[in-house]
Amino acid sequence: MEKEKEKRMLQILNLLTPILCGGFIALLDLDFVSSITADTYSKLLSPAPFTFAIWGPIFIFQALFYFYQARDILKPPEERIEMPYVHEVSVFFFLSWASTTAWYALWGMGYIWPAIGAMYAYLITSLGAYLRLGINKRNRPIKEHLFVTVAWSMLTAWVTVAAIVNTTTGLVSIGFDPGPLGESGWTVLVLLMTLIIYIMVLVTKNDFVFAGVGLWAIIGVVGDRLSPTSTPAPDVTIVAILGALILVIFMIVWFLYLSRKESIHIIQKIQNSR
Repeated sequence: MEKEKEKRMLQILNLLTPILCGGFIALLDLDFVSSITADTYSKLLSPAPFTFAIWGPIFIFQALFYFYQARDILKPPEERIEMPYVHEVSVFFFLSWASTTAWYALWGMGYIWPAIGAMYAYLITSLGAYLRLGINKRNRPIKEHLFVTVAWSMLTAWVTVAAIVNTTTGLVSIGFDPGPLGESGWTVLVLLMTLIIYIMVLVTKNDFVFAGVGLWAIIGVVGDRLSPTSTPAPDVTIVAILGALILVIFMIVWFLYLSRKESIHIIQKIQNSR
């Protein structure tokens, strides 16, 4: 009974959260699109504007989770569905929305470092749900993969790169001196670190959605580097292109490896359902 009561409270909190956060953002009346995509602080590590289209799929899958987790909320107690993922996500749906709302507000008003702090809170809360869900480590129905885990894989993967890019923006805003590495060398180092993060998640979590978002982010950097309006930096461009190719190769090789081991649960379920 206590578990069911907790679940219902979490469902209600999850339903109210986007409404309250969306209302708060609307009241601020800030030009978020321009503030997010504008390159006020020129830097070599900056995804092209088209990269931000990833928010479309992210919000779609978050919406799927939003409705899926609440589908039995109006049913009588005897008809309610067991949803362990509601307890796994717990308050992190609310906290992630609160964090991103704070980020939107602070970034839109030009408070760079407080906004970066909010972005890291967003990353931590997204990671909280991601890790508690044990993505690809537990046997789940295909529907749960589609309506629950994909949403958190996409979100956490994108917030990871967003936190990195936000941090570089913050460093540029205070006149950070990369020393003997130079701006190009520093950017290459950050790109390599980003690539390592996505490869590590791929091989430890078998999370191709997470890695795919990382690939999209790196492609966005390549797009920005190839833009005629960008500051020339051939070494950064080459590393970004190679990074995208390396990540693609890793994803293909890892997929073939797991397929031979029959370790990809969702593929097994699709094959068994035929």
